Amino acid sequence: MRFPNAAKGVKNIFTAQILMLIGAICEIIGFIILVGGLMAADATKGSNAGVAALLGGSMGSMLLLAAYSILSLIAFIMQIVGIVNAKKDEESFKSALICLIIGIVATIIGGLFMRLSRVVFALFMSVGSLMGAFVIIFIISGCIKLADQLNRGDVSTKGSNILKMIVVIAGLSVILSIVSSFMMANVAIMVTAMILAVVSVVLSIVQYIMFLTFLSQSKKMLNEEK
Repeated sequence: MRFPNAAKGVKNIFTAQILMLIGAICEIIGFIILVGGLMAADATKGSNAGVAALLGGSMGSMLLLAAYSILSLIAFIMQIVGIVNAKKDEESFKSALICLIIGIVATIIGGLFMRLSRVVFALFMSVGSLMGAFVIIFIISGCIKLADQLNRGDVSTKGSNILKMIVVIAGLSVILSIVSSFMMANVAIMVTAMILAVVSVVLSIVQYIMFLTFLSQSKKMLNEEK
């Protein structure tokens, strides 16, 4: 195997993304269950059935949200380990690691300003989102360079096409996220802000699917090289 560190690293990154996906599904289902319990309780006006529905929904939601938190933590650690391993064989992963660290710091700082300043909060969270996009871009770039060294033009070409699309999608997603964050402060245009936020989420999902597909192909390519 020509790039054992990259093979191990990309495998960890891919697994981390799968865990993040499962965690996100748990979070969404947990939120739906909680909302369903609240609606049932409101519809029954405090009856025993309503209280039972609320308690059941709350417990189920808490378990799923706990699963989301645990899976996210495991995925986060695996992604860092994967990038650290992969950067031993390809420098692009080092850039991905730097962007990941900057994104974490920006998100933490933004969280501290959540109640103090909406503008500062939105600014730092946008930086965090931007760094997240750069992490994906540098990981794909690293896989493309590895494919070139392995003379896998099929993987390299597909990666280059996906990279171009992801750069455009990531740029639009970040811009929409920034605009919607600042617009949320104005009640009169909050509906427009929410629509932009939804569009941003949809674009992020498309970007994620493309990223996951290419990671899978890259993982297979690296494992095939003996």
